[in-house]
Amino acid sequence: MNIFRLVLPFALTLALSINVFAQDDEDPPPRGGQGTVTIITDPPNSDVSLGFQDLGKSPILKRPFPSGRHNLIVIDQGKELINVRFNVWPDRENVFKGTTTMPIGGIKVTTNPDKCHIYLDGEMADHTAGGPLTINSVEAGDHTIGAICPGLRLYEILINVRGEQTTEVHLDARRRNSTVKIVGREKAEE
Repeated sequence: MNIFRLVLPFALTLALSINVFAQDDEDPPPRGGQGTVTIITDPPNSDVSLGFQDLGKSPILKRPFPSGRHNLIVIDQGKELINVRFNVWPDRENVFKGTTTMPIGGIKVTTNPDKCHIYLDGEMADHTAGGPLTINSVEAGDHTIGAICPGLRLYEILINVRGEQTTEVHLDARRRNSTVKIVGREKAEE
């Protein structure tokens, strides 16, 4: 058997895949020219830097900037909210529009029975005293929320907290079930 016949399909596949991956990434804009940048954030008034150069508060409108591939960083209240590659093409207005979301949300807990100790990530947070408990300033991401109620063992579930949204949780420690609903700025999800 000819080894060339065995190796040729693999070599062609490898060459084709390398070529396809190389074309997936857009060619960078040429350096040495100048374009303009417009950077708009929702909400406005975030700190913007481009190519490690501080541009001030958003919105940035038609600011002359050297062409090339740069990092665009948007910071608000000390938190980096956007960090992306941004191409500035020469002799062109280059526009970025982005929505910033603070990576902090809240949790609103109700329980059955209505008086329980509430634990967040294994630490005592507070207690429900016949009504809902709201826990503010929780980092976005996955967390465990649990309830220890009189005469019952710990009932705990995994929830997701999203930035600038409230995760509403009902923990039924008697029946050992729960409901979770995420309420955002504009819509609610079930």
